[in-house]
Amino acid sequence: MAEKLIELSDGFLKADMHCHTFHSGLTGHMKVFEPMDSYNSPEDLYQLAKKRGMDLVTITDHDSIDGCLSFLNSHPDAQDFFIGEEVTVQLPEFKTSVHVGVYDITENQHREIQRLRKNFDETITYLRQNKIIHGLNHFFHGFPAPIHGQEFVERMISSFDLFEGLNGAIDKGPNLLMQRLPEFFPGKSLVAGSDAHTLLRLGTCYTACKANTKQEFLNELRKGETIIAGYYGRFSFVFNDAMGVYLSYFRDLVFKRNVHIHWPLWKEIRNALGWIVCLPVFFGGALAGLLTSRVMERSREKEFQKYIAELSTSGSGGDLCMQSR
Repeated sequence: MAEKLIELSDGFLKADMHCHTFHSGLTGHMKVFEPMDSYNSPEDLYQLAKKRGMDLVTITDHDSIDGCLSFLNSHPDAQDFFIGEEVTVQLPEFKTSVHVGVYDITENQHREIQRLRKNFDETITYLRQNKIIHGLNHFFHGFPAPIHGQEFVERMISSFDLFEGLNGAIDKGPNLLMQRLPEFFPGKSLVAGSDAHTLLRLGTCYTACKANTKQEFLNELRKGETIIAGYYGRFSFVFNDAMGVYLSYFRDLVFKRNVHIHWPLWKEIRNALGWIVCLPVFFGGALAGLLTSRVMERSREKEFQKYIAELSTSGSGGDLCMQSR
């Protein structure tokens, strides 16, 4: 796949299948100040996605559809929007969790998925039984310790038919590996999304399906008839995202007051001042954290390549494909 936003002929619709708003909840960094994982508003995300050429829009907040519902409450007749979610599903046997993108769900389905998500098998069974479109996001994110590596890879491949083959926050190497997955395991398909936590990269990766309506797009997505396109992640892109969230936190406290609206004044002042003081710490921590994650990704790439090669040469690849159907 070429690294670009390709020109599509008439009869295709495209959507960025992985993006976040402030409804994604708190981030795991600088917890003492309670920053959000994103400061995008649902309205801003929708408007910019459309400006950047997305025919359809979804929001995939972490374990929440509040952003989607907020948008639909303001735009009840929107025919180019569908509900999405990025579900954190637990795998205690591997001491890890994975992120599963689910699409075109209802409020009742969201509640049931959230109830089940501590049990991977029950979650996947529910998604299949209810014919909910679902795929595994950023395969390497939840990669366990090497002792569990091969078993984990087999489990994921047998559990999903749809995989994120292009994530705009991830380097070229892991993305290229995921794009080769259908070669080794026929029947597997790919989706793409920017994984944007700020508006900087929104729409820079997308999934396209041959369709003229939202329902036709979703039907093709369910069948795995997709085209993916966009730009690979770079260190600078992700670092800019991290700093963008940092600055958006301060801007929200001091100027906008859209997100942290229930904090008392003393807490806003304390956190705003503390945020300024901690800027060098955050700057250095973001650099160190991203560099460390890149080193870990390289290690996981090598493990993944080894496991895939073993599965494909052993002839078990076809069996894994059959298990997932």
